Amino acid sequence: MKKLIAKRFVAAGLLGMAIIAAGVSAQAQTLQYRLTANIPFDFTVADKKLPAGKYWINRALGNSGDSVLQISSTDGHVSVTRLSIPVVTFAPKTESSLIFHRFGDEYFLSQIWPAGGSTGRGLLKTHAERDLERKAQGNTIGAMKAPKADVVTVVATLQ
Repeated sequence: MKKLIAKRFVAAGLLGMAIIAAGVSAQAQTLQYRLTANIPFDFTVADKKLPAGKYWINRALGNSGDSVLQISSTDGHVSVTRLSIPVVTFAPKTESSLIFHRFGDEYFLSQIWPAGGSTGRGLLKTHAERDLERKAQGNTIGAMKAPKADVVTVVATLQ
């Protein structure tokens, strides 16, 4: 009888530790913790042009989940709040990163990926980005179409 109770107690303890470990891992895969990135070029978020510099990316409301994000300069001069949608990959990201689409010298923030996660956050395309994309698709060089947007990745740190 005592052995049965001891085995159940050990099993319950192991289950509890597994649940706690899964919870900590899941938090690292979300934007509960702020990302910091030094972005070396001007870029657009939500039809707002932001200057090059150091930025924080995190949840707009602490307990609201990752749907509403805030992108703000570390000096406090600019801030944008933006709705996001989940984007998924089969290979978890090894480092936090920001994905930009580049058309010429115009950069648009497209995705945000926390380290260790297979789910990132995607931002909907702005009017300006869609217009540039249409122009790129409409331009032809001989029989070839013009290239699509370049993808630029900026590494971020989790804080």
